[in-house]
Amino acid sequence: ALGSSFAGRYAGDGKPRGEIETFVASSGHITGWHTDFQHNFTFQLRGSKTWRFKAGPVENNVRALTPHYKSRSNYEQQMKLHLISDPSCLEFKPPDVFFEDAEEVTLTPGSILYHPAGIWHQVLCNSDDTLSINVSLSCATWGDVIGDAMRQLLWPSALLRAPLVGIAGNLAETKKAAEAALAEVRERAAALTADDLLAPVLVEERKPPKRVNLSNSRLGMALPVRPADRFCFCRLSAIVPLPNKGSRDATTSSSSSSDESSEEVESSGPSSAAASASGRRRVGAGAGKRYALHINFGNEDVASWLRIRLDAPQPLTASLEWLRTQELAARSAEEAKAQSSGHFPKSKTPGLGSFTARELLAVINNSSKNLAKATCWTRTARLLRVLSHCGYLQKVRSPTSTSKRAIRGVHRTTKSTSRPGTMRKVRRNH
Repeated sequence: ALGSSFAGRYAGDGKPRGEIETFVASSGHITGWHTDFQHNFTFQLRGSKTWRFKAGPVENNVRALTPHYKSRSNYEQQMKLHLISDPSCLEFKPPDVFFEDAEEVTLTPGSILYHPAGIWHQVLCNSDDTLSINVSLSCATWGDVIGDAMRQLLWPSALLRAPLVGIAGNLAETKKAAEAALAEVRERAAALTADDLLAPVLVEERKPPKRVNLSNSRLGMALPVRPADRFCFCRLSAIVPLPNKGSRDATTSSSSSSDESSEEVESSGPSSAAASASGRRRVGAGAGKRYALHINFGNEDVASWLRIRLDAPQPLTASLEWLRTQELAARSAEEAKAQSSGHFPKSKTPGLGSFTARELLAVINNSSKNLAKATCWTRTARLLRVLSHCGYLQKVRSPTSTSKRAIRGVHRTTKSTSRPGTMRKVRRNH
């Protein structure tokens, strides 16, 4: 709904951000002027209601304004957000004269009404035993997604993980410590990119799969991959190995992975269900490993905006372990540079670390010596495409081709008419 993709669901449990309410009221009942922070769809089933509308005070409001249901707690919560969102308006509710020119809409049985978030509205029941259903939908904001990502980027820093102890009565030293912390926050924040935030599977799929078999998945198949292509790791990702079913540790795994029987498998064609089922049997038989890919979990509950269980049959297990080793080595090297220099290192390219598709191919060749070279490359390319689509990897854009195109667009070489037998460059400005 609303084209919100992953933003229409909560991080962690993936439940929809919304609610359904049923309203039953008698003639003359009035719901006073207020705003909502959700997008609302009202279905009038019985009786008649008159709705009045007036433009709201805040664009993309974070919380509602509910003068008709005012308590101390919700008043303070709503008002402090209102004051920073619209500093020009100091009122919790405008005066009655503000609503005199409000627009009116009357609903009868069968009517459907959409009213957006943030708009003032009042509802009057025109008949007895009115019945309506309201579907309220909300979406995560850029502030939510980027805010969680920012917190996750700060956690690797020992300085920023340090608890605030010993600060009582020592304002000057505490301010110095705060300035040092803020300086590191700015450096780390500069490393965050849109590619880190937005794995293709979050935006391009109607609903991201909860489970992917790496041996037969068709996710990301449109991505061109060549042996010389370079890939890096997403700064917001982590791949966690999971215990196989039947092991002693399986009963202690998190609740997010305990309901695997109910997880949705990637759907990529008529035979995908059978292929996925056979892949699950191979992994479950101990011939491979299971992993959980997590992306963007920097909230207080450490709940992931994206979690996908990866089934890796035996030929791909060594490859995934090699990738995890490369990722952790890149993270360790970056943090070591930060500690030795006192500054978070600036990277010339986005992402974390770097390796070529040819390097991963060598790992697959060594672990599958009985396979043909063409088959090994097919597996390598598939693994890179799937993990890039799911957001764990990012294909590094080559600056070489861009610079060559720029040079060709500025210069061209021609024969000189004034001095035969020589060449001269003619500058062309575009």
